Amino acid sequence: MSDTKAEKRISAVVSKWFYTEPLQFAICTSHAIVPNASLTVPFRSGKKRIEFAPEVLDKLTDEKLLFYLNLEVTRILLGHPYQRKPYNAKPAVLSMASDAVIWQLNTRNRKTDENEFANLPGVQYLKQMAGPHVTFPDMNFEQWYKYILDIVLKSKNAQSAGITSIEGFEDSSENAELWEENEEALNDIKSDIEDAIIKEGYGKDGGEVERAVTQGVDFSFDYRRALSKFRQNVVSSNRKLTRMRPSRRYGFKAMGSRYERKANILIAVDVSGSITDESFEHFIHAIKNFFFLGIIENIDLIFFDVNLKLTKPVSYKKKIDLKEVKGMGGTNFQVPADYYAEHKSEYSGMIIFTDGDGEPPQIDGCASVLWILDSRINFEKSRQWITKICNCQATFLPF
Repeated sequence: MSDTKAEKRISAVVSKWFYTEPLQFAICTSHAIVPNASLTVPFRSGKKRIEFAPEVLDKLTDEKLLFYLNLEVTRILLGHPYQRKPYNAKPAVLSMASDAVIWQLNTRNRKTDENEFANLPGVQYLKQMAGPHVTFPDMNFEQWYKYILDIVLKSKNAQSAGITSIEGFEDSSENAELWEENEEALNDIKSDIEDAIIKEGYGKDGGEVERAVTQGVDFSFDYRRALSKFRQNVVSSNRKLTRMRPSRRYGFKAMGSRYERKANILIAVDVSGSITDESFEHFIHAIKNFFFLGIIENIDLIFFDVNLKLTKPVSYKKKIDLKEVKGMGGTNFQVPADYYAEHKSEYSGMIIFTDGDGEPPQIDGCASVLWILDSRINFEKSRQWITKICNCQATFLPF
């Protein structure tokens, strides 16, 4: 940032947060804070940065600047700029949904809606369309998006003059222009919140929202974090020594090492009769989301119920037709376990997508295996027997 009046005021707030609001401070320091003279809103976030409008901030009191900066940090803590967006998402509605969630959290904690959060564009729009004293349901971000989008599309303004004619729509759209899915950023945010939980570092002001954020977050069973841990195990297994001859002082104990950042993974997908088409699509979507990060050299897919459905593995790059692999029988986990054992030299690890309905297999050699269940309920039913198998982890898809 350049040394402007606005920058100095922001720096003063962030510096104070170092002592009073450790969680907000951690979020600010994990994002680049940069000026954007073209903005008409005080702050906006996304793409690992927080942008501010110098001229807009110059007209705000210190109290208002603090409010808007804290508002943007709260959006980040909630993960709104980095979550997966609905198909063909409208940025303005995303921003309004974020406003609604934040207003809802503050209203719930402070037992009143007479606060500045009630003046957010998204909340004002809702009250304008549904009435100032309406009681809104307790919903998450995605539910609010669908709820507001339905109201917007049914409004007379949207029907007659177009969706952008609605008052405040353009400003809300500007708020969310930088928003895009970023799983790495979400993991970093969750790590900051975990640190705050461990260290009780919420701060003395504004802690209500942060605590409310964490109430619905299950860090232990987040499938993205489980995948990251699995990835680390796979990469670590590819350690190679780099020293060609022993050190004179320490011998071979001081040898250098490097890690291959590529790995071959076998993914076994349960296609038995108990697996729904929806679960299958969720499996494929999860594979796409994670492995597009580029750390996997090759992904082989096998499909099974009581036996293998294809004679050889399928490359992930090939479009999968569920009709070609769908089974009708039960589930035999020994089938993918045996295949993995027979081809162990070809793979660094195996992931099994399943509903967990079957007998535990015998997996020899303490192979690195991650089981991903299709729901929280099935995860709770299966995790105990899965984690008893050597070097097996378990998690579930939150869809």
